[in-house]
Amino acid sequence: MMNDNIHLKKYFNKRSLHGLGKPFKKINKTAYQYIIVIPCYNEFDYIFDTLASINKQKSNLLEDTLVIIVINNSESDYLNVKENNNKTHQSLIKKIYKYDFISIDCFSSKYQLTKNVAGVGYARKIGLDFALEYALNSKSVLCCLDADTLIDDKYLDKISYNYVINKIDVGIINFKHQKSNNPILEQGIRRYENILKEIAQNIEKTGSPYGYVSMGSTITCNVKSYVACGGMNTKKATEDFYFLQSLAKYTKIEKIKDILVFPSSRNENRVYLGTGFRMGEYSKNKTFKNLDFNQDSYNQLSKIIKIVKKNSMKDGEVIFKELSCQLNKKSISFLIEKKVESILDKFKKNAKDIKQYNLFFNQWFDALTIMKFLKYLNN
Repeated sequence: MMNDNIHLKKYFNKRSLHGLGKPFKKINKTAYQYIIVIPCYNEFDYIFDTLASINKQKSNLLEDTLVIIVINNSESDYLNVKENNNKTHQSLIKKIYKYDFISIDCFSSKYQLTKNVAGVGYARKIGLDFALEYALNSKSVLCCLDADTLIDDKYLDKISYNYVINKIDVGIINFKHQKSNNPILEQGIRRYENILKEIAQNIEKTGSPYGYVSMGSTITCNVKSYVACGGMNTKKATEDFYFLQSLAKYTKIEKIKDILVFPSSRNENRVYLGTGFRMGEYSKNKTFKNLDFNQDSYNQLSKIIKIVKKNSMKDGEVIFKELSCQLNKKSISFLIEKKVESILDKFKKNAKDIKQYNLFFNQWFDALTIMKFLKYLNN
């Protein structure tokens, strides 16, 4: 615990956004085992359904749960967004739930975010960093949700089981989008779901540690892992992808297989490559760009991983020779562009053993590189 405290202190000093925004109240309890963080932007019509679904969890778990809502907008947002956020805040402070909750003001004229940083990643990080102050210990669980996402009644129960009994560090929860009343969107959201899960399964089968779906409202991790990977990514979009990639480089990403999270299927193009963006794309074109990967590209990825693993700690030239014999021209071209031979020599020089060598390789051939590779082969 001593080392965990040292790491936490370093995180607060160097990377934390703790202190941004203004909490609307103080809470008497000082430590919680479960902390749920919800960024809230223009969500008056949805946030209270989300909070009500949290209220249906087991009472004994809710007694040990803090919910943090980060109501946010930028200084340059439209007036209707700011008014919506203020309306949310005014309604929220009158609410009483079975759990403790706190709203952080990142929306008012005094505390709103600057245009260059405002976005879901930044808001998530503000909430998660604030949560660290209220975590019981390094094993306390941080849960990411969205303000238009509903959860199953057993959400906390299943999370508790996996963290306490199975002793996981990071868990991503299985999901199913809410049903859309629009037949085209309903068709699109089911196809999109299936594609995301299929890509994740295919990547997992190759032996890569990045075979999971990156979706913000499905992410959970303990405090120790959160701090160790440098905290939430603050990108305006795809923050969940980069955050999970950082976690996967630190520890194993476990899958909680029960469907417990129900994201919205709204067609609102808020975030590039987000669900709303993809639904807008499907409504116009009946297809999703850059998500159609043929089976051979996964086979090529699998060969790369197996060949490197089989030849761990050998010279880069030797490994590249075998790769060249077994891969197609496009795969070889990609690896040459990435200077794989010199990279592998670097791993050999710096790794103390095979385990560390393979760790170096997985950290280099990460989720982003894999997606670039798959797109390169399917272009």
